[in-house]
Amino acid sequence: MATAASSLSEAWAVDARHVGCFTGGKVAFCESSNLLGCLCDEELHLVDSSCKEPTRRVVQEGDGVLTFAIDHLGLNACTSHRSGLLRHFTLGEKIALARSWRGHEQVVADVSFDATGALVATGSVDRTAKVWDFQGYFCTHNFKGHAGIVSLARFHPAKLQLVTIADTEVRLWDLESSQCIGIMKDHLASISSMCFGRVKTQLFELVTGGRDQVVNVWNLQGKCSLVRSIPVFEHVEGVMAVPTRHLRQQCKEHTIFRGPFADWMRQEKEPPAFIIFTVGNKGAIRAWNPLDGKQVASHDSPHAAKGELRQIHCLDTAKGTKMVTIGEDLNFMMWSLPEFEVFSHIMGHNEEIVHVQLIPQIAWPQEQEVEDSTTKGSLVTADRFVCIANDEHPRVVSCEGFGAAMLRGHTDVVISCDVSVDGAWIATGGKDQVIKVWSASTCELACTCSGHAGDVTALSFSKRRPRTLRAASQQEQLPMLLVSVSQDKTMKVWEIPSAKELGKVLGTGTNVKKSKVTVLAHSKEVNDVLVAPNNKLMASGGQDKLVRIWKFPEGDLLGECKGHRRGIWCVAFSPIDQVVASASGDATVRLWNLKDFRAIRSFQGHSSAVLRVAFLSNGMQLMTSSVDGLLKLWHIRTAECAGTFEEHSSKVWCIDVCGNRMVSGGADSKICIWRDTTQEMEKQRQDEKADLALKDSRIALLVREGKVEAALTLALDLKRPGQMRQILLDHTMDVVGRKMFTGDGDKAEPESQRGQRKRNKAKRATPKAKENGVCAKDKEESTPIDLRRWVLSLNVEQLERLVELLEQWNSNRRMAPLAQMTFATLLLSVTATTTTPSRACGHQPGQVVCSVFF
Repeated sequence: MATAASSLSEAWAVDARHVGCFTGGKVAFCESSNLLGCLCDEELHLVDSSCKEPTRRVVQEGDGVLTFAIDHLGLNACTSHRSGLLRHFTLGEKIALARSWRGHEQVVADVSFDATGALVATGSVDRTAKVWDFQGYFCTHNFKGHAGIVSLARFHPAKLQLVTIADTEVRLWDLESSQCIGIMKDHLASISSMCFGRVKTQLFELVTGGRDQVVNVWNLQGKCSLVRSIPVFEHVEGVMAVPTRHLRQQCKEHTIFRGPFADWMRQEKEPPAFIIFTVGNKGAIRAWNPLDGKQVASHDSPHAAKGELRQIHCLDTAKGTKMVTIGEDLNFMMWSLPEFEVFSHIMGHNEEIVHVQLIPQIAWPQEQEVEDSTTKGSLVTADRFVCIANDEHPRVVSCEGFGAAMLRGHTDVVISCDVSVDGAWIATGGKDQVIKVWSASTCELACTCSGHAGDVTALSFSKRRPRTLRAASQQEQLPMLLVSVSQDKTMKVWEIPSAKELGKVLGTGTNVKKSKVTVLAHSKEVNDVLVAPNNKLMASGGQDKLVRIWKFPEGDLLGECKGHRRGIWCVAFSPIDQVVASASGDATVRLWNLKDFRAIRSFQGHSSAVLRVAFLSNGMQLMTSSVDGLLKLWHIRTAECAGTFEEHSSKVWCIDVCGNRMVSGGADSKICIWRDTTQEMEKQRQDEKADLALKDSRIALLVREGKVEAALTLALDLKRPGQMRQILLDHTMDVVGRKMFTGDGDKAEPESQRGQRKRNKAKRATPKAKENGVCAKDKEESTPIDLRRWVLSLNVEQLERLVELLEQWNSNRRMAPLAQMTFATLLLSVTATTTTPSRACGHQPGQVVCSVFF
């Protein structure tokens, strides 16, 4: 194998992760703070609609959130919990619980604020509705009369009135008289949603939509009579009233707005004060005229899950220029009116992530290119990736913020994808048995290939990357080649129009009905296919446990790689060597020689099937993902695992690596953006070494300055037993001995003993100490340290560390005398109440510790 000049990768860290913000339930929008509140696994997630990411979470441990309300300023939230409690949270930079109180006898089903934020209304399973003073947390009104669960409770926008809904009944309550002033019964099935439509400054009408396929408009004056009943011929899941004044003015001033809705706004002589929008199970957003009940405009749903819609909300109640729809796929679509176009997409929740692939961006050098240029060429980065969840709409997602754009066109679940080597085109295939090619920049359809008789399981563009800008421009003039494999056991090579020709048919797309080459690739389902970086070979892997190597694009079989005991899930070509890697259901990854098709290496370490394998850019390492939820980094030369990364909680279906960036997705609905942190770790290690060297020199400097006790403490903190031993021998051994055996360190000793002690210290002086200028004479003349004072200066953690060190020394015959003498000083210095150090040795205080040493 060729040697890799670049350094090997050692560590990867998660830069960003997407775990979803919505799993169903209530959604509320606060205009003043641009905040979207939604429920996710019984937690309230606050999402900034501009950055498309959850910013904060409202969580009460052990007590899930069932519903919520956010005041008009976005500063406070009132939540209902499973325990039946209501809670007030302040929504500052840090979420804080302000108050909890018991609201109803049973669970609260809905919560809402009034326009001022001073009152809160709650509707409960106990068939009552209550109004609360939000500052004093006391109940001001208790309304009874409904025969069913009060599922919706909303304040009148301009009056002290409350509208409540239970099943098919609507009631209007007056807060001043505490009486029911209106009962509206005209729906034949449960009412799913309601909103208010402004007629005049202080005059509003009530709009209700139900599963009886009818939208009713009610007059809230007098006896609350029915103004109009609009049949919509679908189960209404959400209704929204939008004022028409600003929209009509925009349509008249700007002729760029096109479509049925904008045309109706221009042509209508006396439009209604508001327009009603409805969403339901038919997969369409419809606009209705409340005056005559006719449909004004309709737009197909951009959501997955067959387009079914669950909610619709106005994001700009004063002008009515923005709205958001929530579909059965749990994703959010932001719309602009009157053009009726989606301008933003927030991924609320993804099911299993079955495929992710980074979209490369090529930055060419600025210098003038020549034919014989030897420059290494372009710089390849990746700021976006393709994400395929378990639905029919792939997403092009930004690595910063996870903003997404949809690729709409498939009629069934998409399961395979590939991105062209220049990052300009995306090919997708799925259970609808067709292949679609999209523009990566505009997300528009460019080409459709049909011919497979089974699910399209894998795709691969040709992989040769142009080395110069001139070569890239020439390549755009040539037809593109695309390889596909399917559950019908076949492999097809498609010749699709050139990039220049595809650019002319964006939106409508062209059709390719016949493949250039068709071969029976495997005896069972084919799971993966990949073209080699030099465009000469292609590899396929199937459930028949074989990896087959083919000539590209002719489709001639060159050889088979046999050895796996389970089906092949993934194949990958090395960027620098003539080898191919395969990931199998037998929990192993194998490396095959493309010359004789024999196995070179086997990588074992995963406990379950290996689903994906990818070479790192240096060609000397592999990254794998498995059913066990782990990502592993491997050294190819030694077949050793260099790192294991635990971020996913379930099987990791897909990974993709581009340079120092990696993206992964799995069955836990989590998408992770990884960054190679090897250089950062190396810098950190170098900094730590420099810091330790500085501290080591600091110890020697303290000894030279005569600050022996400080040097001893620093050596203990840095876990330098050798330096501690030398300091104790040089400065404390004789002092401890004199004080222990003579009982008086200040008593004069005979001249012969003093001379012998000096000669012993001179012998123990190390060459290193002499080099540092600390000779025996200097130490003798320096003031001896007080070992008891040093022991008493240590904190509990340092005492524990000292006892552990002395216990280790005591097991060594040469170090035992020093350990016992030092520990004797410790026992004489530390009081009996200080028991923590003795527990570090696993002994009780007092004599039991002494028995370890004596």
